[in-house]
Amino acid sequence: MEPPVAVAGGGGCDGAPNPADLTQIVAAGDATDDDRTDFFATVGDDLWAFTGYHGVTIGQATRLATSGWGSERDLVSALDISGDGVTDLLYRNNTTSKLMLRKGIAVADDEVDVDSLASAANSAGGSDTEYGSSGWSRTNIPLLMGTPDANGDSVPDIWTVHANGSVRFYPGSPTGLSGSGSEIISPRSYWQTRITIG
Repeated sequence: MEPPVAVAGGGGCDGAPNPADLTQIVAAGDATDDDRTDFFATVGDDLWAFTGYHGVTIGQATRLATSGWGSERDLVSALDISGDGVTDLLYRNNTTSKLMLRKGIAVADDEVDVDSLASAANSAGGSDTEYGSSGWSRTNIPLLMGTPDANGDSVPDIWTVHANGSVRFYPGSPTGLSGSGSEIISPRSYWQTRITIG
């Protein structure tokens, strides 16, 4: 894997990807503790961090990884899931049909070292941990989205659309999901034709 590559002024400078080429994107809140919104995104197989959003441009674009994303993984959320105040990366592994959690490392206070989310080896603990057991395939759950806490327990949550057209809510946990979530909308053909949620 190539080391992370930072591109200053990524809102339109040489080296930053064209926004039209982004295949997945999740908002990370203020992951870098600079009072500005940050994002994580994929461009093909590449994983990128976009930090310091100014409303029109971003302060910096950093390519974190050049392989393993795209068809192999889906971004779910980039929020503090473990409860230590530092941004973590939650993704779906489409080979194992599991959700995996990559824990971030702090630079100072609540600021995440974005390089710690570039690979499992760079992360807190040195490995990704299972967050959701098997059954999370694209076939079973075509659409999923992580959100900030929705049920009042201070842990980010997950919303899904299943193959049968049902919408289910999964309350987050610092260590991993349990159970099959709660059905919010019963199976409907309408949801089977959606291309995204959010």
